[in-house]
Amino acid sequence: MTESSSTLMAVLFGLAVFALIVAVGWRSVQNRRILRLAAANGTETLIIAGEDDEVTSIATTAETSGQR
Repeated sequence: MTESSSTLMAVLFGLAVFALIVAVGWRSVQNRRILRLAAANGTETLIIAGEDDEVTSIATTAETSGQR
């Protein structure tokens, strides 16, 4: 195999692996459900669930105003 053909094969293999990773990642993002809950006191809760409604992460934030 010549150097140019092995380089071409390496580039094509790299592009195929990249495309596979992007396809798998895109599918997992498309099958995700996000629920946003905002409370009256300024706290916000995000619940992220997968396609089987299995909760993958929960984040709670609270905004504070600089006014007193």
